[in-house]
Amino acid sequence: MNASILRSTLILGLTSFIATFALSHIKAITYPVIQKQERQKQENALALVLPGYTIGEERTAAVGRANFTYWTGQKAGGNTTAKAYAFIAEKPGYSGAIRTMVGVDEKGTVLGISIIRQSETPGLGARVLEAASRNTFFQVVTGRAHETGEEPSPWFQEQFRGVNAAAKIAIFKKGDWNETMRDELLLKNGVSAITGATITTKAVKDSIEVGMATLRIALEEHAKAQEAAGK
Repeated sequence: MNASILRSTLILGLTSFIATFALSHIKAITYPVIQKQERQKQENALALVLPGYTIGEERTAAVGRANFTYWTGQKAGGNTTAKAYAFIAEKPGYSGAIRTMVGVDEKGTVLGISIIRQSETPGLGARVLEAASRNTFFQVVTGRAHETGEEPSPWFQEQFRGVNAAAKIAIFKKGDWNETMRDELLLKNGVSAITGATITTKAVKDSIEVGMATLRIALEEHAKAQEAAGK
């Protein structure tokens, strides 16, 4: 009986050791690949949220108890150079943290957002990634649907373009956003919530507001450091 227990214990211990050893090696092998994919996703998101801008340096500033990372962007126009900034906004949604890359101009107007990580409920909060078809219902049912060759932007993310991130962003329940709603919602500095996923909508909205406020602090600290250094 004791020999049987000892044998079972040894087998269990050996199995656990092999499993742990294998997992650690798999992680070591896949980690560089995952990191490369994350960097590529980040670069793609930067290009989306700062369209037409040359992406500059990546900066990290200590704001409060956390480090805040943001990027600079520049675009020449006549005799002036327009500046823009991008930052990562993150806040818990319904099912987990939602991470969003946000691009803004010097006034805080959103140039674009790109949700780069989310684990929301399929059919509800996960619709933050849903792209509306450029074809009408009539075109689809009559077989006249056509491809434009352009990747459509997710409607939920597209509606943030033009919103003032430096002010309170309002949430309205007007159904799925479309281009005809843009002017009306921008006048109210608002967006339309995903039906059945107001928590997700609010998480993204709140994270952008907090991120913008943090960016302002980081930029002020950077300016002070530059001034102190005599630059």
